[in-house]
Amino acid sequence: MLAALQAELAAVRSETAAKVATLEDTITGLAHENALLKRRLYGNRTERSHTSELQLTIGDLLADETKLQAELDAAVTKAEEEAPPADDTKPGKPRPHGRRNLFASKLPRILVEIVHEELEERGCRRIGFEESKHLTFRPGGWAVLVKRVARYEVIEDGAATVVSTPQPETLFPRALLHTSAVAHLITSKFGLGVPHYRLEQELADQDVPIDRGLMSRYVEHAGNTLGATIVHAMWRDAIEHGHVISTDATGALIQPAKAKDGKSMGCKKGHFFTAVVDADAVLFAYVEQHTSEAVQQLFGGFRGYLQADASAVYDILDRGRPRDTDDGVKLVGCFAHCRRYFFEAAICRYPVGLQGLMRIRAIYAADRAGRRVPRAERAAFRRAHLGPLMDEFFTWARATRAITPGRNLATKALGYAVNQEAELRRVLDDGDLPLDNTRAERALRKIVVGRKNWMFYGTDTHAEAAAAIFSLLASCRLHRLDPFQYLDEVMRVLPYWPDERYLELAPKHWSSTRSRLNADELAGPLSGFQVPPPPALVSDGFTAPAP
Repeated sequence: MLAALQAELAAVRSETAAKVATLEDTITGLAHENALLKRRLYGNRTERSHTSELQLTIGDLLADETKLQAELDAAVTKAEEEAPPADDTKPGKPRPHGRRNLFASKLPRILVEIVHEELEERGCRRIGFEESKHLTFRPGGWAVLVKRVARYEVIEDGAATVVSTPQPETLFPRALLHTSAVAHLITSKFGLGVPHYRLEQELADQDVPIDRGLMSRYVEHAGNTLGATIVHAMWRDAIEHGHVISTDATGALIQPAKAKDGKSMGCKKGHFFTAVVDADAVLFAYVEQHTSEAVQQLFGGFRGYLQADASAVYDILDRGRPRDTDDGVKLVGCFAHCRRYFFEAAICRYPVGLQGLMRIRAIYAADRAGRRVPRAERAAFRRAHLGPLMDEFFTWARATRAITPGRNLATKALGYAVNQEAELRRVLDDGDLPLDNTRAERALRKIVVGRKNWMFYGTDTHAEAAAAIFSLLASCRLHRLDPFQYLDEVMRVLPYWPDERYLELAPKHWSSTRSRLNADELAGPLSGFQVPPPPALVSDGFTAPAP
C-alpha cells in the first residue's frame, strides 16, 4: 500500500514539474516577446552588425511610461478646459460649384493664340477667337493660360462658312487644369507626401481656385491613363526581359464605396507590391488581397530571378516543377530577413542570435569585397569566397537547430535559415544577384509615408492610379529625371503616341525619345507633336517595334 502511494506521489511530482517547466518556458517566451516589442516601438531600428552588437543589452524601455502618460492626460485635460466653446451657429464656407472663374484670379496671364496657318496663307478673314482658360504651373508659381483659337470666314463657291482652327490633342479635354498643373499636384502628393487638404490650403493662400475633390479627380484620371499605357508597357517589358526583380509588399487602407442605404462602410485593407527591375525601373502594383493568385498574376510569366522574403504567397511560382531548373521563376532568398531574426534573438539574450549575426556579417563583408571584382568574374568570386562561409553558416544552423529545444526566437531564426537555405544559396549562381531585397523595401517607404500622411486611398481605382504614379516617380529618380518635367512633357506627348510604342515613353528611354522630338513643340505649352520614327535599337536590349 505504501509503495503504491509513493509511486502515485512520484507521478504527481513528475507531472507537476513538467507543467512548471512548460509554464516557465511560456513566461520566458512572453518576456522575450515583450522586450522585442518594446525595442520595435522605442529602440534603434538598425540591424547592422557593428561592434556594439557584442555588448547587446536591453533595459526597461518603459520605465517612465506611467509618468509620461499622466503628463499627457493632464495636458489634454487642460487644453480642453481652456478651449473656447464651439460655435455651432456659424455657417460653414460654401464650397464652389461649377467651373471656376479664373477672371477673378489675380494670377499672371500667359496668352497663347492658335491660328490656322493654311487659312492664313489663303488670306481668309479672321472673324474672332474662341477663348478658354487653364491653370498652369511653371517654375516660379501659378499662372492662367489663356488659349485663343482663331475662327475664320471661308468662302467657297460663293458660300461663306465659319471654320475654327483645329486644337491640339490633350489628355484632359475641356479641362480647367493644364498638364503642368496636374504634374505639380502629382509630384507634391506622391513625391513629397503632401495630402490634398494641405495642398488646398496652400493654393488658397496663392489665390488658386482648386479644391481637394478636383485634385483627386484629375490625379486619378492621369494615374489610370498613365498606368494603362506607359506603366503597363513597363510591366510587360520587365516580365519579358527582366533578369533580377526584387519584390516586397505592404498594406494600405482603402475607403470602400457607400452601401446601397447610403451609409459609409469601414475601410478595407489592400496591398501594394513593388518590383525593382535590374537597374531599369521601379514598379508598383495594387492588389485587393495579398494572395498567391495575385503573385501569379504579377510574376507568373517571369523567367528570371525573383528575390523576395519567405512569404508563402510566392511558393505558387515554384510549385509543380523541380527545384534548380531554368524553367520558370528562380526564387532568391533575402539575407536581410535572415539577419533580422537572429538580431531579434540577440536582443533577447539568446547566444545563438549573436553567433548567427557574426556569421552573416562575414558573408556581407565578403560580398562587399566582391563588388570591386569585374562583373564577369563576380559569380566565380562569390563561389570561391562566399561559398565556404555559407557552408559553415548553414552547417552550424542545422546542427544548432537539432540540439536547441522549444519554440522561441532562437529556434525561429535557425528554422528560417535552414528552411531558406536553397533560396539563400542561389546568390552564388549569378554575380548580379544582391544578398537581400532591401532595395524593394526602400521603394516601399513611399507607400508607408503616404499611408501616414493621407491615411487611406479613396477607392480601389484611386489606389491603382497611385501605383502607376509611384512607378513613374520612382523610375524617374532611378534615371535622374526631373519628375515634374517628365510628367508634364509625357502627358502632352501621350495623346499623339502610337499604342505599340508606349515603352519609348518610360523613364528608362525618355532621354533618348526626348532628343528625337521637336524642341519647339516641347517648349510650347499647347503645341501638337510630330511623332518621330522609332529607333532601330535602344540600349540594354530594348528593340523598338516596327512602325
